[in-house]
Amino acid sequence: MEIAERVYAVLRGEMPDRVPQLIYSNHLPRGSFERRMRSMGLGLDVRCRVYRTYTPNVKTETRTVGDYIYTVYSTPLGKVYSKRRINLKFQFPGGTWVVEHPVKKLEDIQVVKFIVDDTVYEPYYEVYNQIEEDLGGDGVITCGADYTPLMKVIIGFMGFRNFALMYRRNPEAVEELIETLDRKYIEMYKVIARSPARIVRIGDNIDGVMISPSLFERYCLPYYNKYAETLKEAGKIVISHMDGRLRNLKDLIAKTRLDAVEAFTPPPMGDLPVKEARETWKDKVIWMNFPEEVFLRPAEQIRDYTLKLLKEMTPGTGYIVSITEDVPPEHFRKGVETLTETLQRYGVLPLDPKLL
Repeated sequence: MEIAERVYAVLRGEMPDRVPQLIYSNHLPRGSFERRMRSMGLGLDVRCRVYRTYTPNVKTETRTVGDYIYTVYSTPLGKVYSKRRINLKFQFPGGTWVVEHPVKKLEDIQVVKFIVDDTVYEPYYEVYNQIEEDLGGDGVITCGADYTPLMKVIIGFMGFRNFALMYRRNPEAVEELIETLDRKYIEMYKVIARSPARIVRIGDNIDGVMISPSLFERYCLPYYNKYAETLKEAGKIVISHMDGRLRNLKDLIAKTRLDAVEAFTPPPMGDLPVKEARETWKDKVIWMNFPEEVFLRPAEQIRDYTLKLLKEMTPGTGYIVSITEDVPPEHFRKGVETLTETLQRYGVLPLDPKLL
């Protein structure tokens, strides 16, 4: 059975021949190790977008100063800028991280609203078709949408600290930005709905410590369901990236129309055990992120953790195991090889706890 067949079988509520295993394609360096892992059943999760954007009335300029890139956005209402740290050490040298977001003061919100309103979404389906042809059955393509409005405000425009201050002092301004984003996102999701994409990922990086149940219920749940309705009417499978601590949000997540909780991270990094997640999300696929901390352990401990995980997943219906986070380079090969070998040997479905 091809890897893609396994993934789609799980998403249809069926049981394939074994637990599907994936890795974000940009997390797997090319070469002999990659070929060997893929021959053992490690599939690729290739991310792409099926739309392009441009802002006809916004001028964007970038400059590099040492280890930082500054991006300045000039609009008729004023300017904002962001600052990114570059040359960070990940699996691939040259990673970046935002250290200053565009919204630093209340007046910046009006500028960012202008940028959002000025955004034009247009179809760009050719890249998806080409990737699908090249990939064959060696994995799946997950089509990226943007974050939900709340998470776009936090991750894209403000950062958590500034969002907390802005929301406390000027909630109306923050809500206006959320409403502006939502109006534009309707255009984006219509473009995605008409695309050939099969699996659509609503961005986000949900963590129950950072996003309280009240915030989630007010600003996440209704938007997940609104966008999911548009996508499902077009026959899409809808997932969202929720890789944080989810125990205090589990019942609210159950109310979403998502088909899968992607990047769900069990303990020790997450706080929601697999068994409890399955009991709560009976109608959802648990598209699991193998906790990156476990990769730092000796190979035997990685193997033991994987076997324990498989026991919790018994009989194995409704699960995909994936690697969705960066693994330190010095632990990458050991960790991925141990996980892949263990899943290859013991991940035959239905899972038999007596053999684990």
